[in-house]
Amino acid sequence: MTESSSLWDAELAAVDFETTGLSPDRGDRAIEVAVVRGRYGHVPQAWSTLLHPERPVGATEIHGITDEMLSGQPRFVEVAPTLSRLLGGAILVAHNARFDLAFLDMECARAGLTAPEVPVIDTLGLSRRVLALPSHRLSAVCEHLGIGRGRAHRALDDAEATWEMAWQLLDRADPERRLTVEDAERLCRRPNTEELKVVLDALLAAALRHEPITIDYRSSDAQATRRAITVQRVLGSRVEAFCHLRGEDRVFRMDRISLV
Repeated sequence: MTESSSLWDAELAAVDFETTGLSPDRGDRAIEVAVVRGRYGHVPQAWSTLLHPERPVGATEIHGITDEMLSGQPRFVEVAPTLSRLLGGAILVAHNARFDLAFLDMECARAGLTAPEVPVIDTLGLSRRVLALPSHRLSAVCEHLGIGRGRAHRALDDAEATWEMAWQLLDRADPERRLTVEDAERLCRRPNTEELKVVLDALLAAALRHEPITIDYRSSDAQATRRAITVQRVLGSRVEAFCHLRGEDRVFRMDRISLV
């Protein structure tokens, strides 16, 4: 699968780790991992396992996993081949992916392995682009989308919810099925400073020329529309402009503008 491949031909592999704490850099370890993998509209494959962390659990009050439950469970290195196979050729999906990827990278490094190199979609960033909610926590997004969730903070239940959430959000963002894998990765992350500067420079140049500029704009309902705008003022992260598509003055968010 290449980055230019159609998203809708791909499989999403939702990954969730339960851990002894929040920081792999401070010795925290994975104690449970789950993968839910499948294509849009199909019943996904689900897999999970507890993991022996070779240290006390420590955060039982969050996930309910005890030291006794982990006695005799496999070490990460023992399940790594299965995990790698389940992720291979798929798009990895996680809610707040940076957290799960940090533990995946750490556990692979401890085992003398290299973490799988796969495209990544972060449903936390995706929900921020698609939904106008006061909170984008996994529980809040699931409630908004009507996604049933079993035991919170257990890997399989969270991975199943994340997999369903990802497809629902992508369906809202791309009803015409045009997104590539690269597009989907870009959609779920915030533009960096350099990317925002490129957009800003183009908008200011068009304003100085008193000429319309054509943009793609993704509104709060995630529907991307191509439109011409005549820039009037740029105020921080907001752009005041006349929208030729709507025939009226509008305010646009800079981070939702893509140049054509």
